[in-house]
Order: sequence, then structure tokens, then C-alpha cells
Amino acid sequence: MRDGHVLAAVQEERICRIKHSGGFPWSSINKVLNISRISPSEIDIVAVGATCPELLIHIPQKISRSTTFLNPLKSRKDFYKIYFFEHYRLLRAKFSLIEKLDASLSNFMLRQALKKLKIHGTVYRIDHHTCHAASAFYSSGFRKCLVITADARGDGISSTVSIADERGIQRLSSSPESASMGHFYGGVTEVLGFRYASDEGKTEALSAFGSYSDAYEKLGAYVYVDEIALQGHMAPYQRLISAPFSRLLKNFKREDLAYAAQTILEKTFCELTRRAVEATSINCIALAGGIFLNVKLNKKIMELSSVKDVFIHPAAGDHGIPTGAGFTIYNELYGLKPRRWEHVFLGNEYREEEVRSILIRNNCKFDFIEEIGAYVGEELLPKGKIVGWFQGRMEYGPRALGARSLLADPRRVNLLKKIRVTIKKRPNFQPFCPSMLKETERKYVFNPKKVDSSFMIIAFDAKQRMINEAPAVVFVDTSTRIQTVKKEHNKQFYDTMKSFAKVSGTPILLNTSFNKSGEPIVCTPSQALHDFRTSGLDSVVIGNFLLSKK
Repeated sequence: MRDGHVLAAVQEERICRIKHSGGFPWSSINKVLNISRISPSEIDIVAVGATCPELLIHIPQKISRSTTFLNPLKSRKDFYKIYFFEHYRLLRAKFSLIEKLDASLSNFMLRQALKKLKIHGTVYRIDHHTCHAASAFYSSGFRKCLVITADARGDGISSTVSIADERGIQRLSSSPESASMGHFYGGVTEVLGFRYASDEGKTEALSAFGSYSDAYEKLGAYVYVDEIALQGHMAPYQRLISAPFSRLLKNFKREDLAYAAQTILEKTFCELTRRAVEATSINCIALAGGIFLNVKLNKKIMELSSVKDVFIHPAAGDHGIPTGAGFTIYNELYGLKPRRWEHVFLGNEYREEEVRSILIRNNCKFDFIEEIGAYVGEELLPKGKIVGWFQGRMEYGPRALGARSLLADPRRVNLLKKIRVTIKKRPNFQPFCPSMLKETERKYVFNPKKVDSSFMIIAFDAKQRMINEAPAVVFVDTSTRIQTVKKEHNKQFYDTMKSFAKVSGTPILLNTSFNKSGEPIVCTPSQALHDFRTSGLDSVVIGNFLLSKK
């Protein structure tokens, strides 16, 4: 950041190629300095979104460079690893000597890492949920709003409710880890056979195929709303909550379990939001934290009669913590006004001569096409081709928004199987999403409150016209998670949709992330070429260069 503006943002996983990577972000720090053309010696402040260092996380991640996915339900060894860590956290909170030793060693590791990068700026540590709240408020454009944050845990709590205005962010309530909806939803995800802190989107999708069962009553006893905070009974299990859940829920259908978890999630946060609005008379809501990557939940909050407008930070999970940390410190030192984020193209890009050199070095046969967007929209997508799309600066956050995307014709339901089988390896019940021209949004989805739809982070009900014209991107419950595109933010992508509309009559494209199953979104032209060669992609576009399979 410079003067309160984000100059560059890149997730470490995109560079090191380890999904959900952990440890110190060496590569992404170097990358953002390079993008911004800033030398390490120019850095004045380093803002870190955590006040409670956790040495037993830092050390293994420093060694492995990854966030290890442990499964306590399938591995007794994993169960005891998590069990040991949870009890270590309790001991650290109970004994100040352990806490001081942990903090001292963790901060020493941080300073040593920064020293190697020749960064000598002042280090500030900011509370995790304060960072989530700041990331949402200062990118929302709201002059005054309620901010709600929620995730598994961060600095000892799991959710907050705050008022944000020109004076800053004033926290009204916080919820303990025993009421963590992140642990709750992640625990059910694990019981369903998916990965905790990774596959919650699969639970969300599967819920549409379930119905009410006694699982709702059993799970509902674990969390409740108390005034404008959450209370719950996840303690002492915390991260291990999936263990009692697996015993409690063993006789229920998977779809009904997912339905129960999703319904409780929606009911809980809608009730929390209603009470907060009633208590403060503030009806504009900003949201952040991993819970709010759940687009069906965001839709329910948007539809509350007491809510006027909603903004969700486009990197709602821990991807967004660094922006919130930077915003918080800058506001404290200099003052900062919220500005609505119009786009998140904040990553690296490649010049034409760089791309050409990479293609020649890889012995590629390619065509250079001046109006590449029009060509793809008119000549490839209407013919059922699946196209890898690599353009401009990479998106920040978990969604592909037309810079590192896979594109297809949304009219052709038959393409879904090919995408799933040869590229994405995702289950049949998980939907794909659309991008559309901003000016056509009202023709295809219901959005009476005109809530921002730029970041594919909230679902809307599809109108019949969309169901008819773009069935491949409408979910079984007739909802759709859209991204609207403006010409001034992404001209090539806009031109592709505009040209596709001329041929097909539909200004919509199927847009999913440019990556194969289990891998991060592509970051470089070489990675795009690798995915093109080893998957079912028909063509790949890198800048103005087109490569196609015979």
C-alpha cells in the first residue's frame, strides 16, 4: 500500500504452487515489491493481521511451506496432532510465561525473515477480526455501516459486530471460539468426507439437494444468537468438533446433513444481522471473514427486509487480512476514508514481448490476433470450445474474474461434463458460475436492491430468461452466482462477452477459475501452457496470442 491505496496483492499459493500454502510468504512479498516497483528499503510499515503468534503453527509451516490438511476422522495420528495443538493453545492462554515465550520466538522468526528480505520497516500486529472488519469497511465505500466478521477463529474469537464510520471501527460485540460457525460448518464438511477449511463450497452446493431431518435439531443445539453475539457449545472440541458430529450424525443422508448445516448457518447470521440492525438503526452491512465466502448465506442477508445494501470484501477469507491490516494502521496514523473497490486486478501481468519469448521457448505454434476478445467471442466460444483466458493483471482473492479464467458457452449443458472430467474434477452437484455484461444484469437476475455483483461472491435468483438462455450456469435451486463486468475495468473480457452476444444473443459466459483440480489458479504463462497441454482445454489465450489444439 501507498497512501492508503493497494498497489499490488498476490496470494503466496499462486507462486509457490501449493494450494492454501502456509509459512512466511517469501515469494509474494518479492512479487508485490516487483509489481509496485518499490525497493525493500522504502517499506515504512509491516502490518501483520494477528496479535497472538502461534509457534506450533509457524515452525512446521516454515519447514514444509504448506498448510497440512489433517483429518481427525480418518487418521488417529492426525487426531492427536490436532488434540495436542488445541491443548497447547489452552496452556498458552492460561500461563503467561508460555504465552510470552511463544510471542518472543514467533516475533524473532518474523524479524529474521524480514531482515533477509532487507525490510526494516516498523512491525505492527493488529487483531485478526479488526483486520477483517477494516478490509470490508474501507473497501465498501459506505460512509457509515455495520460490519460483521466471522470465521473459524482468529486471536481467540470467531465473530464480531461493529459500527464503522469516519471515526473508525467501534466493536459492539465479539463471539467466543466455542460459538465458531467456521468450526461448525467445517466440522460438518469433514463428516461429509470433504476437507476442512477447503471444501466448504461443496457442502454449500450439496445442501440444495437435501431436506429437513432431525439432523437440524441435533446440530442446532450447538450454536445460538444471544443479543448481538453468538454463543455455542463447540468447546472443548473446537477444531475437533467433527469427532462428536460424526457420532451424532452417522445415520443421516449426506444431503440432509449439508441442508441442516447450511440452514442453521443462514438462520444464525440472519438473526444476528436483524438484531444488530434493530439495535443500531444502521441498515448498510459490510461483511468479511471466511464464512462470507458462502454465497447462499450472503444472498439471505441481502434479502432481509431490514437491510438496505450489502458489501462483501472480494477476498473475504484470510486472503483479505493483509489489506485490513494495512488499512487499520494507515487510518490510525493518517486517517483513511472508505472507497468502493471497483475491481481487484492487483496481481502480476506480462508484456507482449515476454509472452512471445515464453511461447517460442516452449516450441509453441501460435497466432497473434489484434482483436482477441472479439475473435474468441465470435469464433471459438459459440462453437463449443473451452478456452483458457490469461489477460492483464491477475485477480486478488479466491475468484477468477476474467483475468485467469476458463470460459465456455453457458447455453451448452453438455460442456459441463467435459469441464468436470478433463479439467476441474469437481462433483456433479457443484455448479459453475457466469460472468455477464453489467448493463444486462437486470434482464437476467433479480437484484431489486442493486447490490454490488462485481466479485462473484453473492448469489441471486435467476430470471426465466437466464434459465432459458444460460442453463449451464443456473443452479438446481434456480440461483446463480454472478460477476458483472464493466468495459472500463476489463476491456478484453468485456469485448469477448459483447462479441459472443452478437452471435448467440446471450451476453453471458461460463467463467470458472483457470486451474486444474487441486491446484492454485495459474499465475504465469508457462503454467497456463502446462494446463492447456495436460487438460481438456481446446484453446488458450495469453494476451493477444492464441494457441489451439487440432
